[in-house]
Amino acid sequence: MTTNNKKQARRAILTLLSISGLLAVTGCNKKENREDYIIGMDTDYEDCSGLPHGNGKTAKVIILVGQSNCTGCSITSYLKDQSKEEDFARYEAGYQNIKINFNIDNHRNCSEGEFRKTDLMCGSYDEEFGPEVGIADYLDANMNGEEFYILKFSMSGYSLNYHWMWDYERGEIYDAEMMFFKKSLDYLRSLEYEVSLDAICWMQGESDTNEYKGKRYYQNEVNFIKYLREDLSEYSNPRGLYFIDAGISDSPYCLPTYPEINDAKKKISTLSPLNLYFSTIDNGLTTLNEPYGDPDLGHYDALSELKLGHLFGEQIASIYKGETK
Repeated sequence: MTTNNKKQARRAILTLLSISGLLAVTGCNKKENREDYIIGMDTDYEDCSGLPHGNGKTAKVIILVGQSNCTGCSITSYLKDQSKEEDFARYEAGYQNIKINFNIDNHRNCSEGEFRKTDLMCGSYDEEFGPEVGIADYLDANMNGEEFYILKFSMSGYSLNYHWMWDYERGEIYDAEMMFFKKSLDYLRSLEYEVSLDAICWMQGESDTNEYKGKRYYQNEVNFIKYLREDLSEYSNPRGLYFIDAGISDSPYCLPTYPEINDAKKKISTLSPLNLYFSTIDNGLTTLNEPYGDPDLGHYDALSELKLGHLFGEQIASIYKGETK
């Protein structure tokens, strides 16, 4: 299947998911049935592998979580065409000092428990990449070659309201991601690394952009962050666990309530110095150009996806340098 055909198939699936979410909340006020939203998450995660013994070394851990712009649906060939040759060579070679264990779309693509170098092969398909590339590129350039460990878990096309959360409580995706994170973190500990979970990067919200889910986003995310900090507290840095929240785009795909989603994210960033936010709109990220002639409005263009990662990386670096606002 070509990249364009994959994109078209994905858009059809995401449209159906969005429509199903809308139909479930229009026309009546009866209590919703949780069974109608069950995905069937596969939590049979592979044993972790790929790392040497830690011998007491600190493992700086970053979690990357969200839906399809976190998964990475941006086209690698466009990144190559629009990058300097030496830059693309760096992205393609990958970053040995920044290891990643990833699970995408309920095992559809994953590293099978292996901590491997971060490169262009950790996205939705082989020809697509995610924000981990920009994160690794920024950290490699600005953190003196220090080692980092990324845990990436994404579920494309699913909402915070019905899937990560349910009735403001931990939902099906939340429970599945937590098992993945803890298995990975316990693996690091088993190798005698001193685990320091420092930040969570959150790229999600596009599937919550109808009126009903938009109104609930603020409280859903407040509770989501609270539960993450509670459930991961034993691994977190003593200074606290940062939550880095990316705004969603103003693409037609995110109408009508992208402003309400982003306003919720901004408001949450004021609740704690550990809550950080950046606007993808103000930073010029676009969804309107690729694939050429038939743009995929739900997903960032290649250079924008790279920049998304750089923006996350900038926030992560500011945490370690003590420069957060």
